[in-house]
Amino acid sequence: MKIHSYGATHSGQVRLANEDAFFLSDVHHVYAVADGIGGLPGGAQASERIVSLLQRAYQILDKDPARHDLGELVRQINQIITKEVHIAHPETGAGSTLTLAQIQRDELHIAHVGDSAAYIYHQGHLEKLTTDHTMEEELIRAHGADAHSTMPPEYAHTLTRCIGQINELVIDLTQVQLAPQDKLLFCTDGLNKVIGDDVMEEILESNDCPQAICQSMINAANAMLGPDNITVIVAVIEALDPATKG
Repeated sequence: MKIHSYGATHSGQVRLANEDAFFLSDVHHVYAVADGIGGLPGGAQASERIVSLLQRAYQILDKDPARHDLGELVRQINQIITKEVHIAHPETGAGSTLTLAQIQRDELHIAHVGDSAAYIYHQGHLEKLTTDHTMEEELIRAHGADAHSTMPPEYAHTLTRCIGQINELVIDLTQVQLAPQDKLLFCTDGLNKVIGDDVMEEILESNDCPQAICQSMINAANAMLGPDNITVIVAVIEALDPATKG
């Protein structure tokens, strides 16, 4: 398996602080983005704590060939952070999104909570692999696309699920088949709710360097006034080792 990856984060043009965080392990082919909930104390601490827990989990695996069950790992992280948050911020709480992915054999496994996102660029087409857990998406699923015209604008950013609020959390689990030359994109909503899929697709098409793609994505969001923190991870799959396929 030959994969090149890169991650970057930027505060954007409006926010004074960056409440995003990301985790990337080339050893384990793991990628994660987390976006601390704005407006609540401890948002940045929640996303940073997620990353520290992921670092610890995969450091343990450096000496163990086993792989984590991503759903169970996210559940454990959520329980730890929920307990810590309720101690540190008993009145308001705190929280974060988490989109965690790992390439296992020739598949991408995803565990997802919130409105950060994962995409695959395959044979010239960009596809979103995650569903936003927001009031906007809940209403659209319940009442159709016409509901969008009557809902308050803040519903696009009002989370219905996140890390750090309740112990028993529903986690979306997804598996996607991979192929050589696929490109994977993981981002917080400071990217994909600011620039369109057509712009992201064009950037992915125009370059094979993960670092250059990340920088172009961030530049594009900042050119649209960068209203939120922007975090991007890109992984480019050059080859899948036939010996690792199941």
